[in-house]
Amino acid sequence: MSTREYEYERTLMYGHYSELQQFAREFAASRSRSQQTRQGQQPTDVEEARRRKSKAWRTWRYIQMKILPYIIDWLFILILGVLMATLSFIIDVFIDWISKAHVVLSIQLLSDTHALVQYLFWVAYPVLFILFSVGFVQVVSIHAIGSGIPEMKTVLRGIYLQDYLTFKTFISKAVSLVTAVGSSMPIGKEGPFVHLSSIIAHFMSKFITTINRVYANEAHNNELLAAACAVGVSCNFAAPIGGVLFSIEVTTTYFAVRNYWRGFFGAVCGAFLFRLGAVWFKDEETITALFKTSFRPDFPFDLEELLAFALIGVVAGFFGAFFVWVHRNYVLLRRRFRKYTKFLERHIFIYPAVVTILFTSLTFPLGLGRFMAGELSQRGAIDQLFSNLTWSRDLPTPGEIEDVPEDSEAFQLARQWSTPNIYFTLLLFIFVRFIFSVLANSLPIPTGVFFPVFVLGAAFGRLVGEVMAVSFPNGVGGAEVSPGGYAVVGAAAMAGSVTHTISTSVIVFELTGQITHILPVMIAVLIANALASLLQPSFYDSIIFLKQLSYLPDLKPNKYYNLYATDIMRRDLVYLSYCSTYADLQQMLGRSNHASYPLVDAPDSRILIGSVSRHYLKTMLDEQLKGVYEHAQQILEHQRSEPEDSAVESSLQSTPVHSSPPERTPSPSNRDMLSRISSVPQSLARLFGGQEETDSPGLQALQELDEQRSQIDPASEDNQDIEALDQLRDELLSKTIDFKRSHIDPAPFQLVERTSLYKIHSLFTILALSHAYVTSIGRLVGVVTLADLSDAIEGRKKPSQPMDAAMLEMLNMADPEEEESREEESRLAHARVDPLGQL
Repeated sequence: MSTREYEYERTLMYGHYSELQQFAREFAASRSRSQQTRQGQQPTDVEEARRRKSKAWRTWRYIQMKILPYIIDWLFILILGVLMATLSFIIDVFIDWISKAHVVLSIQLLSDTHALVQYLFWVAYPVLFILFSVGFVQVVSIHAIGSGIPEMKTVLRGIYLQDYLTFKTFISKAVSLVTAVGSSMPIGKEGPFVHLSSIIAHFMSKFITTINRVYANEAHNNELLAAACAVGVSCNFAAPIGGVLFSIEVTTTYFAVRNYWRGFFGAVCGAFLFRLGAVWFKDEETITALFKTSFRPDFPFDLEELLAFALIGVVAGFFGAFFVWVHRNYVLLRRRFRKYTKFLERHIFIYPAVVTILFTSLTFPLGLGRFMAGELSQRGAIDQLFSNLTWSRDLPTPGEIEDVPEDSEAFQLARQWSTPNIYFTLLLFIFVRFIFSVLANSLPIPTGVFFPVFVLGAAFGRLVGEVMAVSFPNGVGGAEVSPGGYAVVGAAAMAGSVTHTISTSVIVFELTGQITHILPVMIAVLIANALASLLQPSFYDSIIFLKQLSYLPDLKPNKYYNLYATDIMRRDLVYLSYCSTYADLQQMLGRSNHASYPLVDAPDSRILIGSVSRHYLKTMLDEQLKGVYEHAQQILEHQRSEPEDSAVESSLQSTPVHSSPPERTPSPSNRDMLSRISSVPQSLARLFGGQEETDSPGLQALQELDEQRSQIDPASEDNQDIEALDQLRDELLSKTIDFKRSHIDPAPFQLVERTSLYKIHSLFTILALSHAYVTSIGRLVGVVTLADLSDAIEGRKKPSQPMDAAMLEMLNMADPEEEESREEESRLAHARVDPLGQL
């Protein structure tokens, strides 16, 4: 049978894959032999067969392969939930202490002093904590700045962010988050806590990898990071269901359902222990909702009120989009004034101090703060905004407030919101909080946006509810209007519009412990989300744009993309071949910084064989030049010892000689112990530090010699040593690379030239690709990167040629007889597969 019958022709190209297959077999066999040698085992075939037949061995293998991975995963998520719940509770306790101390020290303890003294202490207290946060972040790790959710969205997309998941960043974020949120500035804790949870999961994943190498893969790490995001959200609100859904919406585009159990299990463990801490260490009698409400469950609202709830959704949609637009344009406006930006970069404390002074001056309770509930913290404001009392009817007037007990809810509400009236106070509260929520989220400290906009939405909803209660004192359809329910609807709608999430409705139900307003909340959130999505990106996507993070935007639904892989790919390729030398490898690593490089058979044919990681290529080069590095270190040591020897000789000539005990040389066992002790800091750095690529000591010595070359006398002995070193280096670099010593990925992801932009976008999104090679009948012709795809979606790349011309060119290149046979075969196949086609 001829190979032409199946439109296939044997060529030399396909032989390379059989060579790679043979190489893979040899490599696997060598790895197996080396592993047995390290374990000191050389079992014979008879012993191996006897051991495999034993029942105990089969049982252990079953437990190891089937049961142990599940147990480790369950334990991992359980420990993660317990750790994050404990950390969240501790952070909340410290934040509560700092916030209460602000009010007690400024207002109560200094009540007998002059108002100016109280004002100065009211302003200085938050400024001190904000400046501490700024300084601590700058000293420890600047990667702690911001929310954390946009960066996690990028990390889960498959992009590596340098030093983002390190121990230094964890310490910087945790400490500065406590002082920043406790300063009473409109800053949320939710986004930064997602970052903290991801760092803990990253550490635990590294630790598990050292125990069992089965878990050392990127897919498993991403699954654990996705579960950590869910745990981080649930530990803030004690909302396991909403936490999982919210983390899915804000961090992933495509979510693997197999991760559901991890997220829910960790979220439940974290939320349960978080609320259990309130029972153990606070006045809670049992596990309850964080902001418990008491709305009427039998008749919470009239059907006609759904129009008012829908109006809240409409206003919240525009308001949320406006918030995102104002924040983004404010940051871009600051960047336009370069002198101003450079001045603030040199004096990092000025801008945070000015913003904090302005906010605390406006919220001073004895000044303008009495007109906007300035004494309340964000949590205190939510507690009062969700109150079941109707403020316009149940609160005492300024003349009646003296007759109301001070510990009553009505007295506390009237003291904060009745000056001069609840409507003016709510409007001023919304206006000031809106402005400073934008400003606070531009400070160089850990900041979250969810809770500040949640408070804004609750205040707006309360305002609409109070207006409805006054407009319809007997109810719209018979039942009394509940303004607290409007506050709940407004909070969910505003948070959903800013973050572009539907799960805020579920979070609200778990926060309040009631689902009486489930229908109004869902209506308002859906309307707000639809309008905000139409007008602006989400706040987290806006941050990704501002920070210029590598992230793939969504395809625009109203735009047609007439682009293919050949239009957007990069043609200036950097690759290796079987003919490449170590000199080529050294030059390639020096002029580029890619994570991996394609491997082809030869420069002329460029048949793609696979890809090799930069780490393995650098290791191969260091092993090849190991002798050069050692010789360079010896030359440097000799140069450094010469001045010391001359100094010793001169000192011996000028001073008497005293006998001294001989220097003790460590024994081999002691030297081994010393080497182990010296390697401990490096191991800790690998576990807790970043993965920054550093040069070996030998390479540093070689670079130092190259710098000294011009200062050395050509006739000196050192110059002769350096010339001999150069000859040795040139000889080693001229050799062909032995790829058997490297790990080759035989199946890098590939595209064909006519792959459409829609398919490329789907593949990059689902598989979290950073790049894909473009091949034509096996020949490497280009590479599509994430940046190229983003440029094409944003309209920064145009098609190289029209679609019709390209198709015509392809048709002209085809054989007419071959095309006829293919069409006939396609028609027959269609007739066989689709019976309706015969009718």
